Amino acid sequence: MDAEHAGPAPTRAFTWRDPHPMFVIVLVGQEEIPFGVHKDLVCTKSAFFSKHFEAQSNDQLEHIVKLPEVDPEVFGLAQNFMYTRSVFGESETPPGYDTLISLYGLGSKLEVHGMCEETLEAMQECRRITQHIPATPVLVQVWEDTPAGSPLRKLLLHWAAEYVRSSDSREEFTKSLPHNVLSDLVVVMSNPDFGTAKNASSTSHTGAGLPSRRRHGHDGVDGNNEGAEWPSKTLKHRHSDAGHKPATSRKASRTSLPTALKPAKKQRVNIHITPGRPFSEEEKLVFCADLIGRMLSGPGFWTRLVGPFREPVNPQTDGVPDYLEKITRPMDLSTIKAKMDRKEYTTSDEFAADVRQIATNCYAYHTKGNPTWLACEKFEDHFEKNFAGMDKWLLKMGGVEEPA
Repeated sequence: MDAEHAGPAPTRAFTWRDPHPMFVIVLVGQEEIPFGVHKDLVCTKSAFFSKHFEAQSNDQLEHIVKLPEVDPEVFGLAQNFMYTRSVFGESETPPGYDTLISLYGLGSKLEVHGMCEETLEAMQECRRITQHIPATPVLVQVWEDTPAGSPLRKLLLHWAAEYVRSSDSREEFTKSLPHNVLSDLVVVMSNPDFGTAKNASSTSHTGAGLPSRRRHGHDGVDGNNEGAEWPSKTLKHRHSDAGHKPATSRKASRTSLPTALKPAKKQRVNIHITPGRPFSEEEKLVFCADLIGRMLSGPGFWTRLVGPFREPVNPQTDGVPDYLEKITRPMDLSTIKAKMDRKEYTTSDEFAADVRQIATNCYAYHTKGNPTWLACEKFEDHFEKNFAGMDKWLLKMGGVEEPA
């Protein structure tokens, strides 16, 4: 599970000025969620796709590839990277550690040039925001799934070593580690450079022993001129963030998020989960805030699901003049996001009730089986599955709290 710099070296530079009529439909997960991507682009960026299509005919306008073992959310992030060279957008909160670790594995599997490296930087951002390192089971799982010398394994071991060096809970933490992981941790801490200013500088942005990546400039082209020619990125904001002035570069975002985007302590900072006790409503609302953010910011599957339910229904422009006569309690995701930002929800059930109100309204107004009804069924099913995973998400985000 390690091919950080993998990827084909294209014989001809990719450019969006050329026609690219052929598409690949990637059916992702057990439900075979369809992702449509340009064949030329993914073959340029991914050695996996390039090899897959080498022996196939080039006169087809559409190709099918199945990835049943991949989570749609994770593939959505991979798709976002292949098109934008970013794992997540400027105004988005980084995904959780479990998602990012899965993305790292997918980058290795698909051999996407630069994606593993970018994922490690996203993990650094996740750590900066949450002030937590991954929980012990995650560290152990990564150790088991990656070869010795893997940049991902090095990064997590270095974080664990920093925690042991500075935390009052070091004894409890080390006792929870298997002997083989603990042995590697001792090796990291015995390195003469560990903890020095030079070593801290080299790991603060890219992880233990990882080279600092070259940043693409204003035109969006990678510093080594390998891979595709990229259009200049335009920042897309979530509805509730529309008034915020975007940062001018991802590099600036890495070091200091704008004040309006820094999460309040109640949202994602210093969440300390005590095993064996029920989650508080405050902790549950942290999950809800993260969920509504992901629903509105995408990428991939969520973006397609929420389209009809993102904004308030406009009876005139949406062609439903009698909508407000039949629906007495309109609701939409942007309204829910705004209520969350204003801290109007006191329980997770209140939040869920508003999301479910969207489905109730849809079924009450539309005829069963029409496109909007069917879209709502998929949206409702995906929401309920994610909402049911609240406890699992909170336990993973709880992780190991870093010392203040």
